[in-house]
Amino acid sequence: AHESDTSKEEAKIKSAMSAAPMTIAKDARIVDYPEKPGQSLIELREGTNAWTCFPDWQATPGKDPMCFDKMWMQWFEAINAATDPNIKQPGIAYMLQGGSDASNTDPFAMKPKKGEQWVSAPPHIMLIVPGKLDTTLLSTDHHSGEPWVMYAGTPYEHVMIPVEEEIN
Repeated sequence: AHESDTSKEEAKIKSAMSAAPMTIAKDARIVDYPEKPGQSLIELREGTNAWTCFPDWQATPGKDPMCFDKMWMQWFEAINAATDPNIKQPGIAYMLQGGSDASNTDPFAMKPKKGEQWVSAPPHIMLIVPGKLDTTLLSTDHHSGEPWVMYAGTPYEHVMIPVEEEIN
């Protein structure tokens, strides 16, 4: 059983590293999701840069590994604790395999509302900034093909910046 645990762990590390450019991923801390909400993240590999990468999250239908800078880790901890992320400077995250979210508007949705589909995002970069985003300048339409605001009007709002066309 030990050998399969190792290969499973290696697959998770490979998945997590696929989220960002190799220059970032090769030295990033790699963590996995805990078995139960509220438990600590599981460290798969220590990192030597300021980035933390996660493998694909099994709870969603699409591939969604991600790599976060320090501000995004602060955001991640806040959303998991349902507290204000208190963003003091811009933060960048990579999701170069794309993303799969239950909602574009509800940061706490675990599955889509009745009659709605999973939000399937093309490969993208995410940006958080201090203060509120102006949705008269940025769309909230995740089908526009242009950058859009996810979770607009919540403390967790951020800009999704596609780097490839949506695959239909």
